[in-house]
Amino acid sequence: HQPSPPTPPADGQPPNQSGQTPPQGEDSSCGITNIPACVSGAIESFFRDLVTPGLNSLLDLLAKYVLVTPPLDQLPVMGQIWGSSQQIVVAVYALLVLAAGMIVMAYETLQTRHSIKEILPRVIVGFLAANLSLFLGGKAIEIANALSQAILGDQVNPQVAAESMKNTLMGNLNGQGGLFVIFMALALVVMLVIVMLTYIVRVTLTVILLAAAPLLLMCHALPQTEGIALWWWKAFGGVLAIQVGQSLALIA
Repeated sequence: HQPSPPTPPADGQPPNQSGQTPPQGEDSSCGITNIPACVSGAIESFFRDLVTPGLNSLLDLLAKYVLVTPPLDQLPVMGQIWGSSQQIVVAVYALLVLAAGMIVMAYETLQTRHSIKEILPRVIVGFLAANLSLFLGGKAIEIANALSQAILGDQVNPQVAAESMKNTLMGNLNGQGGLFVIFMALALVVMLVIVMLTYIVRVTLTVILLAAAPLLLMCHALPQTEGIALWWWKAFGGVLAIQVGQSLALIA
């Protein structure tokens, strides 16, 4: 007698060599039988295509522009704006000198604090600071840029740091990073956009402060208005200190 052939399984699938039915649900590739894998792959591809070009562009901008302040004193437009303020200072400085003379005349009568020994140097300093503010501002920008580069050092510059970040992230994005890595890169893109916006605001504030420098620094001429000039120095120094702090954050 010949042995009877094996009975096929009830679901119509042929048995494997071990006589067991192959396990179900282990195929993760996209197909007609695995619609969720297709949806997940489409979402991952969409976010990867959204993140990759933006990350490339933003990291390049970070390396080239964010950690420095452009030499605004060399821009013709900046010179024209500053020149308008400087002409106003020349026109109205005589009023400050007249006010300083009245304060000196009132010494030991209406007031006993400010004599000519104190007022005369203030008048000179106020005039010089107002007329040299564009030159002094340009030198301060050069010092801030040099300080940022000194913090980063010769071996770690913005280009190298940005390229390292790009290679690491792009390797994960192009590999098997998954949605988690893509969303982390998307969050980084948002943060880099915020950094670029702070760069725009910082440069804009620098332009405004340089344009108004003659009008504000001439306030050194009188003790009563010196606080305005001191505020300008603090604001201008604070704006330049932002890029130094960003350099520290980048090297960290």
